[in-house]
Amino acid sequence: MFLVRIMATWTSFLALLGCSKIAQNQVVRGQMAISYSLERNYRLNLFTNNSNGNLIGSHTTSYFNISYRGKPVGLTNGEGKKTKIWEARFLTDAPKAAILATSNSIFLISDDNGQVQTSTVVSDVGDLCTYQWLDSEHGQPGRAQSSTPTDNSGASRFLSGGRFLLVDERSVIDVLRLMIYPLDLISEASIQRTDGFVRVSSRLVSFSPGKTQLVFLGTRYNHQRNRSEYAMLGVDFLKNQVYAVPFRPSDMQFIWAEDATSDWFATYFDWTTDSEGKEILSVHPYTQHPPWHGRWAQDPGEGQPIRYQLKPVLPGMFDHFMSWVKKQYPAIESNVERSKGMISAVFTINKSVFNLYVRDDYKSLSLESTDQPLLRIIGDQFDGELRKGRFQASFGEMDPD
Repeated sequence: MFLVRIMATWTSFLALLGCSKIAQNQVVRGQMAISYSLERNYRLNLFTNNSNGNLIGSHTTSYFNISYRGKPVGLTNGEGKKTKIWEARFLTDAPKAAILATSNSIFLISDDNGQVQTSTVVSDVGDLCTYQWLDSEHGQPGRAQSSTPTDNSGASRFLSGGRFLLVDERSVIDVLRLMIYPLDLISEASIQRTDGFVRVSSRLVSFSPGKTQLVFLGTRYNHQRNRSEYAMLGVDFLKNQVYAVPFRPSDMQFIWAEDATSDWFATYFDWTTDSEGKEILSVHPYTQHPPWHGRWAQDPGEGQPIRYQLKPVLPGMFDHFMSWVKKQYPAIESNVERSKGMISAVFTINKSVFNLYVRDDYKSLSLESTDQPLLRIIGDQFDGELRKGRFQASFGEMDPD
């Protein structure tokens, strides 16, 4: 009861305090302008860690005001109530003044021949929204940007980088035409069209050459075979249609989701067009697939050392590697241990210690050392041999039939 009284008292006190506002200068483009105010909201720290013993805490949020010819442009939610804008940016490359504004929804506001036009890009936005240019990196997707309702006043009021912008992973804006294309990737009807494949997180893999389709990584679980299956999900955003192109991971050196890069995609998939000009995604018909090779892996966390890794390998890869490294560094000293399910070795090169492991359960070879520069050299040298087609018989499969 005592705690309740304290909370009620402080709640009343904070209500009297309210929140402080500081108006800021505006940014103008054409007849449209963006300004902001900072609001400092107060809260009790009774249940907040890192409060440093302070009973009252606060956080600052920037809220934006949009005006057209000096008059405020109001935005309302689905219930018709005025909503606060916590992010607002001009689309720099639009043919006329246009603003992307975020509150409980994301709106596109533009100057339409002397009138303000407001369109909903995405409805029902949470406390995190993302923006990603589809064509900013030589025609391919750039890095996703995120925004939250906090103090965004220091960020640029302009958004540029490409023509096609993926907004909150649910709509695409053609900036040059100011057209909005909603996407449906999660409805039951959409999942039925992809034969049960669903998108893996929000990882955008590629953008089609004709700029009509997005490509995501998709997965589904096969209960009969007790394993995951994978596909590329082609999304025709102009028609809001999605389809799946299944693939075998072992045919494409695909081990985990991070392997689905733009370069990997370009190696194993093709784009063609049908008689109507529609872009069609398909698996590249290799008669002989590119050779398996290694990768550099790193555990989560800053400052973690890298290691050279091969997957999926057979136990024979251990002997291939040791024979190769002894030819490159004849003075090598090694100590090999063989046990059920694992072969390991400790060896020294130029007074630097290396650890080599081959594990049956992970079908992996890992090379580690505190001498990171020399580790890089050895890993890159061995990888060069693999890319020439050597030792390929010692690779296995991650998904045997």
